[in-house]
Amino acid sequence: MNYIKQAENGCYVLCPERDASGIVFEGTPYHLLGRNEMEGLETVSLEVTDAGKEITSTSTTGGIMFVTMAEAGTIDPVTAAEHAELFAEWAYPINYKTGQIRRFGEVLYKCVQDHTSQEDWTPPDSPSLWSLTADPTEEWPEWIQPIGAHDAYPLGAKVSHNEKHWTSTVANNVWEPGVYGWEEVTDEA
Repeated sequence: MNYIKQAENGCYVLCPERDASGIVFEGTPYHLLGRNEMEGLETVSLEVTDAGKEITSTSTTGGIMFVTMAEAGTIDPVTAAEHAELFAEWAYPINYKTGQIRRFGEVLYKCVQDHTSQEDWTPPDSPSLWSLTADPTEEWPEWIQPIGAHDAYPLGAKVSHNEKHWTSTVANNVWEPGVYGWEEVTDEA
């Protein structure tokens, strides 16, 4: 963007901002609102913005979108866990809704039942209210028997069970590894 004014011969010439009647943006001249009239040009106004604030706002908006997508199931738990810092820390007393994801320490938990949190109802201690979503520090977390559809393992989930590694071969897997729906992963030398 450059500042311009209209010369006596009608041509537009570059000038400092204080003398400008208009601007040129991407090759198109515009009249600046409140400045000397420039015939035949669309009138625009300029707004001063803080670029740092705009970048922060964009980052915040992106974080909100990421969390919303994770809670909707659009983003897988492993990817969500890699960005655990974007999720709000679990707190009490808060009215939580089914599907919300909160961070407890560095681990993510998903709310499985609407409730108002209490001090002694922490996510790790309340499996009827919260299911473990993902722990980014553990590639093969210990298998935990799901208690319902809300904490069933997704297709491709990785777990440890009976000193072996397993990958889920079915979606919504509630079976114990070695019984059904799991494939043992062995290290090939």
